[in-house]
Amino acid sequence: MVHHLFPLPRPLDYRRQSAEAPHTKKPGQTGHYRAAHHPELITIDSPELPFKTVPAVFDYALGRYPTDSRWLGQLPIVKPATLTSPVVYGTEYKWITYGEGARRRKDIGSGIELLFEGGLVGKNDQGLEAVGIWSKNCPEWQLVDNALMCFGRCSVALYDTLGAGAVEYIINHAGLQLAFVSQAHMQELISLGRDKCPCLKVLVCVDTPELDNLASFEKWGKEKGIRVMCLAELEKQGRENPREFRYPKPEDVATISYTSGTTGQPKGVVITHANMATSVYAWVLGALRDSPNNAIVFSCLPLAHVFERGMEQAGFACGFAIGYSTGDTLRLLEDCRLLKPWVMNSVPRILNRLYAALQPAYNDAGLKGRLFRRAVAAKLANMYKTGRVDHPLWDRLIFRKIQALLGGQLQFIPMGAAPMSGEVIDFLKVVLSCQVQQGYGMTECTGASTSSFPDDMLPGGWVGPPLPINEIKLVDVPEMGYRATDVPEPRGEVCLRGPSIAPRYYKDEEKTRETIDSEGWLHTGDVGSMDTYGRLRIIDRVKNIVKLSQGEYVALEKVEAAYSTVPVVSQMFVHAEGTRDYVVAVVVPDPPAFASFVSGVLGREVDVKDAAALAQAAQDERVVQAVLALLMRRAEEERLRGFEKVKRVWLTMEPFSIDNGILTATFKVKRIAALAKYRKEIDALYALGEPGRAQPQERGVKL
Repeated sequence: MVHHLFPLPRPLDYRRQSAEAPHTKKPGQTGHYRAAHHPELITIDSPELPFKTVPAVFDYALGRYPTDSRWLGQLPIVKPATLTSPVVYGTEYKWITYGEGARRRKDIGSGIELLFEGGLVGKNDQGLEAVGIWSKNCPEWQLVDNALMCFGRCSVALYDTLGAGAVEYIINHAGLQLAFVSQAHMQELISLGRDKCPCLKVLVCVDTPELDNLASFEKWGKEKGIRVMCLAELEKQGRENPREFRYPKPEDVATISYTSGTTGQPKGVVITHANMATSVYAWVLGALRDSPNNAIVFSCLPLAHVFERGMEQAGFACGFAIGYSTGDTLRLLEDCRLLKPWVMNSVPRILNRLYAALQPAYNDAGLKGRLFRRAVAAKLANMYKTGRVDHPLWDRLIFRKIQALLGGQLQFIPMGAAPMSGEVIDFLKVVLSCQVQQGYGMTECTGASTSSFPDDMLPGGWVGPPLPINEIKLVDVPEMGYRATDVPEPRGEVCLRGPSIAPRYYKDEEKTRETIDSEGWLHTGDVGSMDTYGRLRIIDRVKNIVKLSQGEYVALEKVEAAYSTVPVVSQMFVHAEGTRDYVVAVVVPDPPAFASFVSGVLGREVDVKDAAALAQAAQDERVVQAVLALLMRRAEEERLRGFEKVKRVWLTMEPFSIDNGILTATFKVKRIAALAKYRKEIDALYALGEPGRAQPQERGVKL
């Protein structure tokens, strides 16, 4: 075990995690909350900051840890997929070391330098040498990204889950002349050609395609006015013609990160090296206890998002090894089992599914269920008393097999992206015997602004105090009834300030002024409350509120969050209209939980594998009313007000997805798209009227 050079003062006072700075309170807002354990904000000029740019993070690791340590790894493909069989992966991760990575980033960076020297590509209309990356997570993604930055260039991630329309927009908006692309996306980009993307000149395939495929891409690219080459060729040219690094300055642009957005075109968030370097330092400062040398991080969130990207940089700063998932969601547990990670970055969507999968065992009426519940209760009581999540007896007797599903060595799950129930967080902490560290942030603040402490014995559900690089204030939202003077907890829109805040949106001054005020405060659009211990909790959203016909305001995301832990619910889209006086919802049930639930309601067995039977049950009025009753009970438990409760529901077995246009690349619901798809069903729900009032005949309504 080693102790990393990023400790926090000990002992920590968990009952005073942040505090308002003196003389900062103004009318209509709280004072400026800062981390109690580090009241002086860390900036790019702070003497304790060991790196000031992204390349310097990797250089720091090279100078501190053995160069033969594992750096980036993936499962090799044993047999490629065919029309009749899926891809077959190996059973052991294949690694490149830190030393090998250092050599390869120099070779790749030199190869890119040759393209610019030869005039094949150049600067965009804003004077930036911006280069695209479009691939699933893999070692080549990080190698290319680091190689670009060592020569003062900036990268632009093209989301692996974005549609062609958004990709085309980003290429033209960012003026990308060069892009590194996986073989799976080569056809899509070549087909755009110079007609639709006049700036695009060179594509580099990061895979190793078969010679026939590469020749076809090269020929087609030539017809479209685009040069096509493979990464191995570029890397070889760079190795034979090495160039010296041109390291960036802290204020230089490191990346332009396009947010997928729930409406309109993506916005390009300009992130500097100073933004990223200070964020990385804040993440690792006290975040990890003593850990094994070269501990393994499981990467399953898209590198195109700044959270995963920053967390991997934090892993480099600690000398950790990053193992990439295969990208197949059905293999997630198998990848994790083979890798045996110490850390796994996650989002609520993944953890809620794990929680739902464990509920049948927890609720089992037999001896196993009773032991499971007793073990959970005992460990929760111990955690609330001491902060410890492990237990020598219960882990060995009850939880060892569950923990083995994730490799058996998992200790930390940093988690963000959306609010999550504290009940679920605490449950997973004790079942998995690991710290689930919830944080809060967005692309505009380089991924994170708060983070909960490991070993915090206080109940979960809060996203922790400000990181030492940020200060937070809450500003009144009077139309929603949230005020900084609320007791016992002040409430209001969360505003952030500090060195992690991005300076602007790319080529969008108007949106920049709307989001970042003249004092440097980022207005997040999220509503939070600050508890008496100085921990932030996200409770609502300023946007996505609807004023009902009776004059009451409904926050749609708040209502959705209240129902998020109902086991039978996998996904939910809540809808309200100004001409109506109640709320309706479209619900996608979780198939295993729904099959069991439906079997009980209908009095006959419904097989989870029988998709037709599940779809038929979803339209059965008895099932619909039983699901609505579940939602009503949860609404009472969550203390939703009458006008916030879902009164009518439509069930569909078709999941919300990126492919059908309802989810963004970060798995948020696109409300306009969802409404368009389910407009007919929603109108039919409103036509039924509110339950309990005079209404048309419910059965037989045709959609």
